[in-house]
Amino acid sequence: MAEAFRASVRLRRIARQLRQWRDAAGKKGQDIAPQLRWSPAKLSKIENAAQPISPVDVIALALIYGVSDPERDQLFQDAVAAQERQWWEDYNTEALVQVAYDFVEQEAEAARLSTFKTDLIPGLLQTHGYAEALALADLPKVSEEIAKQRAEVRTARQARIRGENPLRFAAVIGEAALRQVVGGPKVMLGQLERLLELTELETVLIQVLPFSAGAVPAIGSPFTVLSFDQDHYQDTVYVENLVYGFYLEEQASVERYKLSFAGLQEAALDSDRSIDKITEIAGGLRSS
Repeated sequence: MAEAFRASVRLRRIARQLRQWRDAAGKKGQDIAPQLRWSPAKLSKIENAAQPISPVDVIALALIYGVSDPERDQLFQDAVAAQERQWWEDYNTEALVQVAYDFVEQEAEAARLSTFKTDLIPGLLQTHGYAEALALADLPKVSEEIAKQRAEVRTARQARIRGENPLRFAAVIGEAALRQVVGGPKVMLGQLERLLELTELETVLIQVLPFSAGAVPAIGSPFTVLSFDQDHYQDTVYVENLVYGFYLEEQASVERYKLSFAGLQEAALDSDRSIDKITEIAGGLRSS
């Protein structure tokens, strides 16, 4: 039996760009498909990354939408690269912005997100003050204005865990992240209080991995698993370090990370005891 088609990270980004081209041209799908002698179903599948997107498809649509040559050529090259495996290993420092952009777009589409952080509060849970303090500590130094903008972008993403169709979010956070006083006691206290507030949401699960847990799966290797409801969207793992980020899409690797996350959840404190631990650490900051 043939394996079901599952869209890659880059293919989904190409599909989004094709939809944006059509919107910008003020065209409707039912008008475009006949011009290409395509069925409306084919165009719909392409725009939703429900089937492979060939470089020829990109060229054909670019011509109809009147897209500029540089923009067309860039997406054409992306479509060529999307046909190759392990393209994510080619990222370098200059690609960080695009990788981060891809991650935010994927996060917006994901149904479930599972993240493991050892010494940092996950971005979706950060307060503005905590995020700004991290940006100001970065090297090379950035201006206060840039730090504020970075913090605003990060905290704006948090709308994804609230609203009508909230992201189902599970986090395992190392105790070190709770005790690292980022931005000073006041900022860190506000951050811990935010965590306690978020534990009240049914769709958010926060677990603390205590120092006493000892050796655990994936120790020293923070990661995020993004899962989707769409059958043709494959789960992916996002890993980043100081200068770049990359995706793992090979399913054997993804399954290994999922297994590790399950092991981390088992080793971590349960929800109630995690709340107690966060409350205890917050109390220490209040009395200091």
